[in-house]
Amino acid sequence: MPTINNALIVGGGIAGLTAATALGRQGVSCEVLELHGEPAGAAITIQNRAIDALAELGLFDQFLESGLARTQQDMFRHFDTAGNLVPTAPMPPAPDSGLPQAVVIRRTALARVLREGAEAAGAVVRTGMSITGLTQHPDSVTATLTDGSERTYDLVIGADGIRSVTRNLVFGDAVVPQYTGTTMFRWVVDDVPDVGQLGFYHSGVILNVTARLRDGSIYLATGREYPTKPGRFTPEAARRVIAEHLEAFSAPLLRAMRERLTEDARIIVNDYDWLLAPDPWYRGRVLIIGDAAHATTALLASGGGMAIEDAAVLGQEFGADGTVEEALKRFMKRRFDRARFVVETSIELSDMLMRGAPTAEMNDLRGRALVSLKSPY
Repeated sequence: MPTINNALIVGGGIAGLTAATALGRQGVSCEVLELHGEPAGAAITIQNRAIDALAELGLFDQFLESGLARTQQDMFRHFDTAGNLVPTAPMPPAPDSGLPQAVVIRRTALARVLREGAEAAGAVVRTGMSITGLTQHPDSVTATLTDGSERTYDLVIGADGIRSVTRNLVFGDAVVPQYTGTTMFRWVVDDVPDVGQLGFYHSGVILNVTARLRDGSIYLATGREYPTKPGRFTPEAARRVIAEHLEAFSAPLLRAMRERLTEDARIIVNDYDWLLAPDPWYRGRVLIIGDAAHATTALLASGGGMAIEDAAVLGQEFGADGTVEEALKRFMKRRFDRARFVVETSIELSDMLMRGAPTAEMNDLRGRALVSLKSPY
């Protein structure tokens, strides 16, 4: 029997929808509130044990149909400005499970797969909604919703991202995001000819990450350093940054992408912030997961995977025997050190990039971290 009967999940992103599936499969009735209704960003890589979690939750086939499987050896190849391969240590071997090491997928496609999975598990998803208040009781939580209504649940889960309203209501300003010094620019490019290999292209502190998507388009992610957050970019200013970062390379692939940077190119810009909430991530019967609890940069490509792992472990622990407090303690024992490892390693990689550390040194750290993340969650 599940430890709880119902739960409110604030946030309908990766962590929230996957948690609704995981809890729903354990017999927990879930309501998901999503304020924005559509995912932010262009594409994402899901790696390692997060793929096992999607298989465990019955979502793998739909996930793979919309994504493109890759090996870590292929994904983390490094090139110089001309497109020549930079020698680095090999990445970890493929898992014995036969599942892919990594899958690159559009965020809209991933959101569709996760929402369909949550609804199939019985979740009700309400868009344009969030919470404005929480009142804790000994065995329940009353949430005040943005429409003014109040509802009571056995558990409230804040999966509402790095600017989490849930976290602010429970933890106050004790946990706030910190700017890494990098702002990211992302672009999905159509109709790029096959004129070069995909991977990480380096020119000093400029790093252009490229990945092929299921439909043949190419996803580009590149970051620029700023001493403080630069503020809002106009579409023209965002395109200028992309143009400058591509013009630093003579590699044929990046030249072909530069030729396709027209006025209608849609560039997504976001500041890289990070945070790690202290252990435990809960107060009473309110828990935060995903980016609300542990947000970081993408240089280890594990943020989304950690959110999926959070959700899978949550379902396992609340499907086991014991009290709510016992389930939450078991959850934290399994999740905190692993999430901290990802946050700290990702930040270290960011610092190495900003100070111009050798590519081989950075990839050695990345490879050792990915080996560690092959361990069960």
